Amino acid sequence: MNRLIPAALVVLAVACGASSPHARHKTLDGAVAGLVRDSASGEPIATAELQLVGSANTFTTQSGPSGLYEIDHLKPGRYTLHATYAGQPVTVSNIDIVAGEAMYVDVMFTLGAVEPITLDYAASRDAEITRYHPRTGAPLLEGTVSDTTTRMRIAGAVVTAVGPGDTLQTVSDDQGRFKFAPVAPGTYVVSAYYSVGGRGQIEIRRSDIQVGATDAVVVPLWIETTKQ
Repeated sequence: MNRLIPAALVVLAVACGASSPHARHKTLDGAVAGLVRDSASGEPIATAELQLVGSANTFTTQSGPSGLYEIDHLKPGRYTLHATYAGQPVTVSNIDIVAGEAMYVDVMFTLGAVEPITLDYAASRDAEITRYHPRTGAPLLEGTVSDTTTRMRIAGAVVTAVGPGDTLQTVSDDQGRFKFAPVAPGTYVVSAYYSVGGRGQIEIRRSDIQVGATDAVVVPLWIETTKQ
C-alpha cells in the first residue's frame, strides 16, 4: 500500500513570456490516455483490459508493453473508464472529454488484490505525494505537471529538483510527466514553472520531500494557468 507524506505548497508568479499551457491532441475529437502500473513496484502493466463507456458508445483497448494506452476519436462528453487486470477492477468515473484535448488518466492496480477500486476523476486532484519501491532498488523522483482548473497535463514545464548537494532539471514531456533517476537519498524541493500569456511565469513549489534509500517518490505538481 502506498504511503502518503505531507508537503508544503507554494505558488509564485513573476513576469515572463507567453505560451500555450497544455499538451494538445492532434484532432478535433478528444482522447483518453495514460499509464497502467503496479502500485507497489511502479512497474508498468501490459495487457490490462480497458473499457471507456460514454453516453452513446463504448471503446475497448489493452495497455501496451510499456503500460501505456490511448483511446482517441472521442466526441466531447462525460465518460467512465473501467480497467481490469488479474481479477481486480478499477473504475474511474466523470472523465470530461474536451474537443482537441487528451485527458490523461493513469491507473494503479494492487497486484494480488481483488477488491474493486472506484475513483471520481472530477472530484480528485491527486495532490498527495506517494511512494513505491522500484525493483531496481535505486531511489528516484517522478511526477506530473497539470493545470488545476482544466486538469489538462502541461507539456514543456521546466521542473527542478534541489536536493543533497545537487540541482537537477528537466522538462515535462508531451504527457506532462517528468522523472529524475537515480537520485541521492535525502530531502528535496521540487518546483515547476511555465510561461502563461498575460500572467507571465507561473511557478509551483513543493518542499520537504523525503526520499529514502530505496524509495521512488511520485510528486504531482498543479499549476493554475487559467486564473486572470
